[in-house]
Amino acid sequence: DGSLYAGGRVAGTGYPVTTGAYQVTFGGPSGNNGVDIGITKFSATGTVRLYSTYLGGNGNEYPHSLISDAAGNLVVMGRSYSGDTYPKTVPRSGPAGGADIVVSKLSANGATLIGSMIIGGSEDDGVNINDVGNGASVGQSSLLRFYGDDSRSEVVLDPAGNIYVAAQTKSTKFPTTPGAFQATHGGGQDGV
Repeated sequence: DGSLYAGGRVAGTGYPVTTGAYQVTFGGPSGNNGVDIGITKFSATGTVRLYSTYLGGNGNEYPHSLISDAAGNLVVMGRSYSGDTYPKTVPRSGPAGGADIVVSKLSANGATLIGSMIIGGSEDDGVNINDVGNGASVGQSSLLRFYGDDSRSEVVLDPAGNIYVAAQTKSTKFPTTPGAFQATHGGGQDGV
């Protein structure tokens, strides 16, 4: 329908959430470095804010990619440092450790979490370089110099509405499925 969705890092309280939004309070750690995902949906003309919500647990969260389905539901893919306090509708997939990949689906009106999961191994998942958001320095070859963030993860939908995520892992214990093309960690950082 031409609606515009905006997602970003929200530092602390004060994000202009809307009445009835899924998460109306900041969940991240207090202080200057605490961030949640902030999502806002605008009308097709960009003149009306339809909803704004936080999305996060008690640690830091970063959005990487957004896509809406034909019904206007929004799929948010990113990473989380909140462990099992990140909002989820199914049990975690894989052991906790460092950053985990998160995939969440919000209803078209932003009031309901339709589905949400945490995927990750024992090391950082969903971080493409040293994690500047959690204290690493920006180097000359950093993705931050060109893209503004430290991950190039992506989420897409197929015609049937199935969700596909492309990201990266440094985990030797990343949860794979039986019969997967590559079921073991190849070393360093792998694509998932």
